Amino acid sequence: MHFVYRLIVNTLIFVVFHYLFPNALTVKDWTAAIVAAVVLALLNTFLKPLLHIVSFPITILTLGLFSIVINMVILAVDDALVSGVTIHGWGWVFVLSLIFSFAQSWITSTEKVR
Repeated sequence: MHFVYRLIVNTLIFVVFHYLFPNALTVKDWTAAIVAAVVLALLNTFLKPLLHIVSFPITILTLGLFSIVINMVILAVDDALVSGVTIHGWGWVFVLSLIFSFAQSWITSTEKVR
């Protein structure tokens, strides 16, 4: 169920962010949002740990702030792979990556309570 919750929340973030900030994120339809959420989940599962291992020294030097850059890279790769979702600018990639990070932290913390 953990994976399903993440997919639902990620899909909702894509769609809600599109409606709140149409100049920042373009989502073609719900199918594109679902595909983007699945691709983001796969990238977080397979690519993100590799990037954390490779960037471990710089992450330590920046006291963990480089993790934001890694999240931005993952989101930019997701944007490049999914044709129905377009993020307009690196500033919006930064904002959206922070939103996804907070949402994932919230999901993780609520699952530990159960």
